[in-house]
Amino acid sequence: MRSSSVIFLASIASAFAYQVTAPGDTQGWTTAGPNYLTWVRVDTDPLNFTAVLTNQNQAIMPQGPQVLNALVDGTSGSIVCNPPSGGWPQGSGFRVNLAADAEHLDTLLAQSNQFNINSTTSSSSSTTKASTISTANSDHSCSIYHQLRHQHNPHQ
Repeated sequence: MRSSSVIFLASIASAFAYQVTAPGDTQGWTTAGPNYLTWVRVDTDPLNFTAVLTNQNQAIMPQGPQVLNALVDGTSGSIVCNPPSGGWPQGSGFRVNLAADAEHLDTLLAQSNQFNINSTTSSSSSTTKASTISTANSDHSCSIYHQLRHQHNPHQ
């Protein structure tokens, strides 16, 4: 009976296939940004989710999980997140959770690998430019960018 329960739970978990592709163990974020969240999904995944920044170390994030965006269009594949009101925390062990919605932050659709948020110096610069579209119905500081590649090369 126990093995059938495990198989059943595994099949439920695989029903949603969101996968966070960045940030992760090889690509972190910076305190200066821009910080990109990218993912892939399948047609059976929910159309929207809530992006949540977490860290198990309460010394780094004493306020607990930070909602970055409460109504992300899952079909866009990426968002650029601006700093929360207190600025980006700095350190290691961060994860971004894709939660079902802002009222159910513990219902996860996907979770990034652990990553670092490192400070940057004023001599650092970003060569990536992105046009952003502010998300409607969001009280948070994320913007959605869509088809950045096509803005630079519309023939792709």
